[in-house]
Amino acid sequence: MRLFPFYLNGKAKAWLHSQPNQSLTTWRDVETKFLARFFPPSKNTEARTAIATFAQGADEPLCEAWEWYKSLLRRSPNHGFEVELQVQTFCNGLQPQTKMILDASFGGSVMFRTAEEVITIIESMASTDFRSQL
Repeated sequence: MRLFPFYLNGKAKAWLHSQPNQSLTTWRDVETKFLARFFPPSKNTEARTAIATFAQGADEPLCEAWEWYKSLLRRSPNHGFEVELQVQTFCNGLQPQTKMILDASFGGSVMFRTAEEVITIIESMASTDFRSQL
């Protein structure tokens, strides 16, 4: 907890300094109050909707779709989606041709693989896709 203030800047740092002394005595206190301040329920609802309705654009490369989806997840750290649901939502939002390529890389449906296996393959494919665009 001692290092936390060094990772903050701007409004987050001002918020931390505005907290009464001894009001943040545990990491749970910091987490709860910080998330409530910077990620209120209305913002969280919007973020959850954006994540749940993710769809790859018609001409959007896999690398861009993957980076966009990960940015949606990062924008709301308390979105509540388990990793398995994150992967399933991403895969379901892919264009059919991208999904076929992803399935083919596994020799079958990605839905029968672990979330970690799917993420590893997506990261590899996205990296290759990104390099081919340079």
